[in-house]
Amino acid sequence: MTGTGRYYNLQEIGSVRALRTPAFELREVREDNLFAEHDRRLQELALGAPEAPAGPRTPLLLSPLVDASVEMSLDLGDDGEDLLADARTNIASGTYDVALELLDEYLHLVPGHQEARFLRAFCLFRLGDEHQTEALRILRPLRDENPAPELRDRVRELRGELRRRLTPLEITAYADTVGRDPAGALDRIGSYLELVPEEGTLSYLLALGLARVGDLEKALETAEKGAAEADTDVQNVAALARRLRLVLLTPVAEPAVRAFLSGSVRHARLLLAGVEPRWRDDPVLKDFDAYLADLGNAHRHGTAPPAPRLPDDRAENLYSLIAESETRYASELMQAGRLEEAEQVLAGLMSKIPGFRWLNFLYALCLYQLGRSPEQAAACAETARRDPTLTQAPELVKAIRGWQEAVAVNPAVEEYVSAMESVAGGASVERLTALRARLLALRARLPSLRRETRTEAGAQVVRQLDEAITDRLAEIADAVVVGDLFQDYERVMSAAGGGITSVAQADRLAASLDLLARRIKDARTKAGRGPSAREQLDGLASQVAARRAEADRVKTAVEVAGLVRRFNSLAEQRSGAPTAVQAGDFLRMRGELDGILREARRLRRGKGPLEPRDLRLLDDLIGAITKVLR
Repeated sequence: MTGTGRYYNLQEIGSVRALRTPAFELREVREDNLFAEHDRRLQELALGAPEAPAGPRTPLLLSPLVDASVEMSLDLGDDGEDLLADARTNIASGTYDVALELLDEYLHLVPGHQEARFLRAFCLFRLGDEHQTEALRILRPLRDENPAPELRDRVRELRGELRRRLTPLEITAYADTVGRDPAGALDRIGSYLELVPEEGTLSYLLALGLARVGDLEKALETAEKGAAEADTDVQNVAALARRLRLVLLTPVAEPAVRAFLSGSVRHARLLLAGVEPRWRDDPVLKDFDAYLADLGNAHRHGTAPPAPRLPDDRAENLYSLIAESETRYASELMQAGRLEEAEQVLAGLMSKIPGFRWLNFLYALCLYQLGRSPEQAAACAETARRDPTLTQAPELVKAIRGWQEAVAVNPAVEEYVSAMESVAGGASVERLTALRARLLALRARLPSLRRETRTEAGAQVVRQLDEAITDRLAEIADAVVVGDLFQDYERVMSAAGGGITSVAQADRLAASLDLLARRIKDARTKAGRGPSAREQLDGLASQVAARRAEADRVKTAVEVAGLVRRFNSLAEQRSGAPTAVQAGDFLRMRGELDGILREARRLRRGKGPLEPRDLRLLDDLIGAITKVLR
């Protein structure tokens, strides 16, 4: 008779999955190659430029332009009143070529008349094709002359329609010729832009084209004029103007910037004072000088300077002047996979101008890729997110927040998995007790983990971890009870390891097993919801029941063997004794045989199972005694 030798098995090892560090792929890199940007932007515009529309789009131009009896100007002039009236009539009837002749004659008399000039442009617009550019040329000065309200609205509508028709054609023509005749293409698009200064996209493209051929100063002039006059793509034109200005200023300010970065503020101011006169009044250089003046002697080498007292856009210009080239170099290092070198460059710049948002973006990304300093990376990414031009900054913030969660949460998940693996395949009571201590310590960390989660995914992992720990602790409580019962079972069975040789020994084993069975039944009632404890208890109860039945069979075998020995002993006594003694002891022997017979019959009638061998012995014994007693 033996025990089970089994350990308690927990339900699972790894119900909680670790967080993945989010992937982040840098797509936006500040475009510093104006050649590449020009070609890319031109390709986008050329592909997106539709063919010139066939008809007018605006309601004002779909109906007849004027009633023959209504004029749009207050001053008809002293002469030619009939000419203008006739021109209106012909326009109303759609005879635009006749109206043009009348208007030309009238404008010869009154050259500056606004309505007549507008009507002439309208006739050319209606005649279409090559006449439309001339119509736009006539309308260009009217845009700035502020005519009467009704005429002003008509001028704006007609210019808008002509821009809609002609601008795509001009972009296509520029794209077709810039490769073989850059100068001619730039002259043509520049001439057209003079007619439509509202077209910010053209200002952007022309400025890029001028920069592409090396005329940076004219490119800057074009971009700044476009930013001031455009009503489309204004933000891009203004951003390009800023970049071009900084491109021109960087070599001018480089000596002063080097002095500042080395900690010599006073020397940096002296170098700024010595720049070429044409640059001294540049707003960015003046802001740089004012910033250096604010620092003065208060700035100690090795400490981060305070932020400049400037609006955001001007502060960004100043930061770009100081650190754009170094930041670009660090970006190139990062793209080449030289992250450690890039981190050193970026960290040095951060110590000088910690408010530069583009620098913060790259530094946050560098730390993220290195897997280093998540809190600092998050702070830098948040600073970068305040720059709307850094379109990937919100995505980087999200990735870093996920990384922070992973850094905080994953060690706890790994500790949980490690703790559970310590009892993989089964555990003793001692190992379960050690596991319980580890899980309790881990549960004590959960409140701080909850504070560090920033996404629903992180919060869900912490919830899963909490639930898993709670379930495992409840299961361990059951497991300890089960383990104790298994150990008690092992102790009970080890006492019978040498075999049962007496009825008393068998009775003691049966009593111990009966007590253990009652304890198992009680534990089964109190077991938790999980099936593992109940299954193990059911298995143990089955083994206890089997051992209890085995104890009964062994006890019966011992008793049968005892009866057989007693019978054999009596038989030996009688066969070895003299005849006189046999006659004298017969009554005593008969009484003993009768007692053996009663015991044998009792065992034969018993409810407990009998081994075949014991059954044969009892039957033989009963038969032999019955013959003797007849």
